[in-house]
Amino acid sequence: MDFLKKIRASKLGTISLPKKERTELGFEPGTLMELHLQGEEIWIYHSQNDANKNQRNLSNKGTLTIPAEFRNLLNITRETELYLFVDREMEAFIIKLNDSIE
Repeated sequence: MDFLKKIRASKLGTISLPKKERTELGFEPGTLMELHLQGEEIWIYHSQNDANKNQRNLSNKGTLTIPAEFRNLLNITRETELYLFVDREMEAFIIKLNDSIE
């Protein structure tokens, strides 16, 4: 797992994923993605078309919206500093509330 950068979500919970890593992992505009809450982390994967999961499409600008229920559970606001990681082996982005790699 590699640290990419610090980010903040917009008022509506929108974040941007870096183009280099999006391309590397095959996250093209329109890609259906699943967001999983794992403890205090949000994992973003390619969708497995499971209708019970939180799914979002990647926008043309490489943005996606963190589900409101995740933002509420983790107390994420516009002021919250988030840490974006990539796990190339798992082909996933990870959003954390701190910069710990553990």
